[in-house]
Parts: sequence; C-alpha cells; structure tokens
Amino acid sequence: MRRFTNQFTIHEMNTLLPHDDAFIRIEEINSGSRRIQVEMKDLSIFSPRRQWITRYPLDLIEAVLKVKGPAYLCDEIARDEDPTYVESDIRASLFSYVPKSHMDGKRLLDFGCGAGASTMIMSRILPNCHVYAVELEERSLALARRRAAYYHCENLVMLRSPAPDRLPDQIQQVDYILLSAVYEHLLPNERQSLLLQMWQHLAPEGILFINQTPDRRFPVETHTTGLPFINYLPKFIAGPLARTFSKRGLHGASWASLLRQGIRGATPTEIMRFLFDSDSSPVLLSPAAEGVQRQSDIWYRSARVRLSERYTGLQKQIVLALMSCITLSGVPVAPYISLAIRKSST
Repeated sequence: MRRFTNQFTIHEMNTLLPHDDAFIRIEEINSGSRRIQVEMKDLSIFSPRRQWITRYPLDLIEAVLKVKGPAYLCDEIARDEDPTYVESDIRASLFSYVPKSHMDGKRLLDFGCGAGASTMIMSRILPNCHVYAVELEERSLALARRRAAYYHCENLVMLRSPAPDRLPDQIQQVDYILLSAVYEHLLPNERQSLLLQMWQHLAPEGILFINQTPDRRFPVETHTTGLPFINYLPKFIAGPLARTFSKRGLHGASWASLLRQGIRGATPTEIMRFLFDSDSSPVLLSPAAEGVQRQSDIWYRSARVRLSERYTGLQKQIVLALMSCITLSGVPVAPYISLAIRKSST
C-alpha cells in the first residue's frame, strides 16, 4: 500500500485518505461501490474490521472516519450495510417477539442511536413505522443525520438528549422502545433513572427491547476487554486486569471510563428490578419465533449466520458445527442479551 501523510491523493482510481494513525485506501470498484482498506500504523491497536466494500460516497466515508477514527471506520459502515451484522441481530431481537406487521403505523424510540447505524436499519426494514432517534453526543448525531440524508429517510426524526440522564422534551408516547448496544454504556447511576423515564413514555401494552448488551452472567467479557471471568470480579480487581491484560488499548483507563465503554453489562434480573419500581408492572416476554425458545437462542441464531458469513472452508464448517452444538445443548446464557419487556395495562 502506498504511504502518505499529508494530503488527499488520487492515483489509478484509488483515493488515499490522510490520517496520523493509519493508511487508508479507497479503491473504486464501479460507479456504485468502493473498497475501503485500513492499515493501522500501530499494529497493536485493536480494529474489528480492516476492510469493507461499501456503497457510501466518499464524503460520507470521510465523515465516518472523522467521528469513529480509522480503527473503527470499516466496522461502523458495516454495522449499517452488512445484513448479517447489526441488521441480523435487530431482526432477530424484535421479530422473535413481535410480528413485523404489528409495527406498521406505530411509533418506535431508538434511544442512544449513536452514529445512526441501527436507526438506518430500522428506518429501512420498518418503512411504515415512525422512528424517533435520540442521541446525547452531537458529533455522533450529526453523522446520523448525514446518513439519514443519504438514505432519504422520511419516517425518521432525530433529537438530541439535553443531558446523560434526561430525554428530550419533544418525546411523546411511543409504542416501542429499543436500546440497541446502549444499556451497557449507561453509568450505574443513570440506568434506573433513564429506564423509568422511558418507561413513562411507553404506551400501555407497549414493549421495551434491549439487545446487544453484554450479559454479565457469561464467563467471558467480550464487549470491552475480551477477558474471561472479569464479569464476576469486583471493580478493584477487574479494573487492573482490564488495563494490564486486555489487548484493546485500555492502559491507563479509569474505572469510570471503563464503565462508559461498557465493561459492566447487565442481567435480566437487574433490568426487571429497576422497572418494578414503576407504576406499571413489567412483563418479561418469551420469544415466539420458530426455533427460538429462550432469549439466549436469539443471539446464537443471529451469531450463527454472522459467523458463518465471515469464515470459509474448514473454519466455516467448524463454526457451524460449534454453533449447532451450542443451540442444541440449550445453553440458557449467551454473550449478549435480547430482552423484550411489555408494559402491562393493569
């Protein structure tokens, strides 16, 4: 890959984007798609995905790079475009509990929409549903708005939270609420407060969905550190272990920073305990999709598709066999939870 440090360069249909921490090449494949390749200058920096073929225009790719940085550039775009990634999980997490047709004409709040990947997906797969996206960080929300403009979303309203523990005043009653890869990033003192605020805006018989949040009962903390057994340890042990042994650049991170990054996931018991303090009784739903009996089945089913797409040959066969064995074993806990909680009208 050609090295560069200072300016935008185009050579033989390749665009080289300048960045202090990486070499980034954009290769034009045809008029509708381009390949992104990222080479981190510091190879020890964790990057979940270093190449991706996208339909994003160049200016939108640059906008993602500015907000997410080079290590997460490809992953952030794939979160929106890869049907086996976030979309697969959202489809499984929502439609395992509620038929898609039941959401037509309803109102859905996507809380903590971030840079808008999950919001774009829901706007596409639920074109007849009114989607309200809420985010605290203005930089992320600005990128989400650029994505919405790119897709010409007409069923979407985006709002900024006034504070980490408050909802925008414009939010009215909604039929569904989704926290997709959000709950784990809330600090302990924010969790119950925000849940109860959202619960108040949920219509009777409405449903709160929480997905892609790490399950603290699982033996490996896969989200922030990649370390085993850290979920079971107190913070004065978990913190030093994360800073010392994680390969995800956590050296020097404070415990407050680790919490904001999501080191402490959740359990269904914790979430239900918070909601039982409300005026309306929460009802934890059981999935009703074909072949899905437990909430943990949702993650394994989605992961089976996702992981099988990322491997080939013998590796793919091993992955498929492993996922089949886990599913058949009836393991009740998965790395991530996929919950649906109905607000009882009685």
